[in-house]
Amino acid sequence: KMDHLACFAGGMLAVGAQHGGEFDREYMTLAERIGETCYEFYRRTTSGLSPEFMSFVGGSDPKVPRNAAYNIGRPEAVETFFIMWYYTRDPKWREMGWEVFSSFERHARTPSGWAALKDVNNPAKLDDKMESFVLAETMKYLFLLFDSSYPIPLDKYVFNTEA
Repeated sequence: KMDHLACFAGGMLAVGAQHGGEFDREYMTLAERIGETCYEFYRRTTSGLSPEFMSFVGGSDPKVPRNAAYNIGRPEAVETFFIMWYYTRDPKWREMGWEVFSSFERHARTPSGWAALKDVNNPAKLDDKMESFVLAETMKYLFLLFDSSYPIPLDKYVFNTEA
């Protein structure tokens, strides 16, 4: 089992790998693999939006358990996409982010924001709510991922929305 909440770890490792340490290369490789795994959370659903968690059973491809099929717009994966883009400039992170944003627009957009989905494999079932972190974090990281001016140097500032 891997929760979407664990997707922050890719960005955390990438930030930690920027100081000339002995394990920087390994941390960046692990950060990339975590980010790619988190992208699969999105890619493997009908809506293109991530479930709350995926189950990995017996070495098979990850599956969406019925009790985890909802999406509430969590930010952890797109945070990692932004941080990985910032440090690597690999266009795949922007491509992943654009696919996620496009899925939010296609399946969760409402006149007043983005709704939660009750079932990522049946995107017609919207939940009439939007968590505060959708704007405070998810859309912020997607905006930063595509901002070409890079206004916030990550070697000087740390994002914290948990305070």
